Amino acid sequence: MGSAQLQTRIGGLGGAAWIAFIAAVSVAFSMALACAIPFAAIATIAGTRMPVVGAIVLTGAAWLANQLVGYLILGYPITWDSLAWGAMIGISALAATGVVVAVKNGAPSTFAALTGGFVAAFATYEAVLYGATAFLPSGDAAFSFAVVIGIAWTNILALTGLLVLHRLAIAIGLLAPLRPQPAGYA
Repeated sequence: MGSAQLQTRIGGLGGAAWIAFIAAVSVAFSMALACAIPFAAIATIAGTRMPVVGAIVLTGAAWLANQLVGYLILGYPITWDSLAWGAMIGISALAATGVVVAVKNGAPSTFAALTGGFVAAFATYEAVLYGATAFLPSGDAAFSFAVVIGIAWTNILALTGLLVLHRLAIAIGLLAPLRPQPAGYA
């Protein structure tokens, strides 16, 4: 794939800048929230606001930034279970992004894509992580109602902030306004 084709698939140079910006925001989220980074919000903004390849790259960049901060700055232990949980977080975030893209492609409106995509992303992200508890060590409290609700609120607030940042990026010309993508566009 050539450079021009890759730029088209991630949303042009503005899309590349948006990916880099969200990766930087992910560093801030990671510093503030450690492993509670709002990946459902990131998956939603990526899946509803970018071409598919750009959405996957954005989510992957956010995950990588989170892992680098965790292991290099916050001192996450380098153990098999810590590394496995890190991988599962990445898998969960990418699964959430895929679900958002699927919802967006079948949604009758931008609002339906955004709200339905967020609900589906959050449910997918949490379900994949919960499923990992079948083979990875986890405490009972990790998926308690209070913890899940707290993570949901964090994601809602993060999504709100990311949507505002997205609007600002369009207003200053960093990103082009959203436009419908042709069927099968990747």
